[in-house]
Amino acid sequence: MAGNGANSNGIGFWSILNSITFPAIVFINVKKEGLGKLDVQKLKETLKYLESKQRELKRQNQNDTRSLESMIKYLKKDMMEQHALADHHQLIKQEIKDTETFIENVKNIIKINS
Repeated sequence: MAGNGANSNGIGFWSILNSITFPAIVFINVKKEGLGKLDVQKLKETLKYLESKQRELKRQNQNDTRSLESMIKYLKKDMMEQHALADHHQLIKQEIKDTETFIENVKNIIKINS
């Protein structure tokens, strides 16, 4: 497909369309067996913990939340590394700062790999 400019760099039309239309749920178009084995159960448990910390952060309101924010930030980075989440989702690294979006992306990764 040398003449097709959209595929010459490995990005197809649908990937581009989805990234414009649905930026929070763009996935790499790769077969599951081509990726490293994802420990879905461990990822689910870690996600539950992250969700509980996020709920706790929301309940804190105006109180000093720096320690919770730091814990959540560390937990997300740890999840990225331990589970190689960037291999399962194209934009998850760019969206890591928004915890709600990160949680939804991880849920989608779990659903696809379950």
